[in-house]
Amino acid sequence: MIRAAAVALSMVMFACGTLPRKSAPSAELVAKLTNSDTPTTLMDSSLTHRRDTTPPTDYPADAHTVWHYVEGLKAYRLHDDSSAARHHFERALTIDSMYAPAAYHTAAMLMMDNTDEAERYSLRAYRTDTTDSWFTAQLGRLQILQEDYAEGIRLFNEMVRLKGNDPENHRILAMLYNENEQPFSAIIVLDSAERRFGIHEAISPLKRQLLVATAQYDRALEQNEELIAADPYNIDNYIIAAELYAHAKKDSLALVNYDRALALDSTSINALGSLNEFYGMRGDHPNYLRTMVPLFASREVDLDRKIKIFKRLTNNIDYYQKFYGQLNQLAITVAVTHPDDLDAMELYTTHLIATGDLDRALEIYKSHVNDSVPEPQIFNTILDIESFKERADSVEYYTRLAMKRFPDRPEFILRKGSYYLINEQYKQAERAFRDALRRIDSDSLRGATLTMIGDAQYQDKRPRAAFRTYEKALRLLPNDAGLLNNYAYFLSEEGRELERALEMSKRAITISTNNSTYLDTYAWILYKLGRYDEAKRYMRQAVTLDPTQSEVLMCHYGDILYALGENFMAQIYWEKARDGGYDKTEIESRLQKLKKK
Repeated sequence: MIRAAAVALSMVMFACGTLPRKSAPSAELVAKLTNSDTPTTLMDSSLTHRRDTTPPTDYPADAHTVWHYVEGLKAYRLHDDSSAARHHFERALTIDSMYAPAAYHTAAMLMMDNTDEAERYSLRAYRTDTTDSWFTAQLGRLQILQEDYAEGIRLFNEMVRLKGNDPENHRILAMLYNENEQPFSAIIVLDSAERRFGIHEAISPLKRQLLVATAQYDRALEQNEELIAADPYNIDNYIIAAELYAHAKKDSLALVNYDRALALDSTSINALGSLNEFYGMRGDHPNYLRTMVPLFASREVDLDRKIKIFKRLTNNIDYYQKFYGQLNQLAITVAVTHPDDLDAMELYTTHLIATGDLDRALEIYKSHVNDSVPEPQIFNTILDIESFKERADSVEYYTRLAMKRFPDRPEFILRKGSYYLINEQYKQAERAFRDALRRIDSDSLRGATLTMIGDAQYQDKRPRAAFRTYEKALRLLPNDAGLLNNYAYFLSEEGRELERALEMSKRAITISTNNSTYLDTYAWILYKLGRYDEAKRYMRQAVTLDPTQSEVLMCHYGDILYALGENFMAQIYWEKARDGGYDKTEIESRLQKLKKK
């Protein structure tokens, strides 16, 4: 379900029972560790750092360490010159290896790029004064980044002792315990912190999250009520209360809290997403789809996410039909919310096509053909629809327009040729395919185009021309199953080169197994060769595998059975062929043979 932003609590946590374990510190923890302020020496911000490497001659010799340290700070803090800063800090440490401030700031500079080296410098600073809270905190952070949670816990326990008045130290310590798979210890730390600070934004939400993760739902609800009392205008608290009540199967209380959340912000994606998820989990599809509408209307929700959800909802045809009205509203909402996005248009037009409104879909697609940067797919879909509606003039017009916009893409001419071929306009089909052939460089596509030219020629009752074309195609596509099958079948229909036709057909069924059309061809050639038993075996496979129950296959099977003397079964399959649309005159002539016997 849609959740546009992370809420501290989610229904997923109810299912898994614990916070997810991590092999590295969580992003939130890393942010806390690397964004902390560090102490600096007070200085006049107008000063500029010196690029020379030695103090002025009048500078006291016993103060050279401090001079380099201050110059390093100025370089790093004021001028973002880490190279100069590193140089000065190193010079200070060369003069005095125990000069902790220089070691501390060197570690701070290295923290995100080289944690091993940063840890060595931080340890030097810490060893000079193990009671210094800044040195302790930095070393603790580095131990955590190194995934040494046990040492991090030790150091932040020390931080809580040294600076217990800072709630962030308690929060980080609790997060460390959780990272170290000690969530109950984390809760104890936060309990102690709440006794000290009361309900606090840095502590209490984390405690609630951990209570849920450890399945202490009653305590989590109590904690949440305290958070609501402390901050009655925080919408997340009401969302979490609703989710907790939903988990406890107290749906009326869950809905009360959803209402409170939406009263604070009726457009909240978090609240709407959580409520939508609630209805989905309860199987309340009308309300689930109703609450989906404002989510689809929000630009905060990613369009790709909307498209994935819509596709999932419309995968089941029964669901699509039952909730057509609500799903139609979702499709319209996406189109209105993202009027200039082609993906949104594609969702809406696909919905229109699926529901039979081809004219409206076509109108929308045609409105985009003059876009400054039109999409080829727009023209492809227009040609598909116009071909389906058998509007030759429109197919011709939009093919020309597509070629004008995309002169290097012969696919549009191939589509036009396919349209003519399907509609038995074979000479027009051949002209279109030859036009496309002149624009094609790829051997594979040239071979496929030659195959279609051969198909058009054969259907136009020019078998010799077709076979010459197929030979050219075979030189380019010697292992194309479709080409091998068609060529073999047409040779058998002409009664020519049957052994070669059988060889080609055998290759086709080997390349593309379990293809009913190719098996039919192989069986039919065996029949033509008088090998009836073999023909029956392969034709039986073809009929079994054919999902369409093709009338051609039924007729062929009847012919084979008749040749084997199985007249009763032959009659059954011939009648199936007739009922399926095969030429009635031809079937009647076959049935007459049976009556004469």
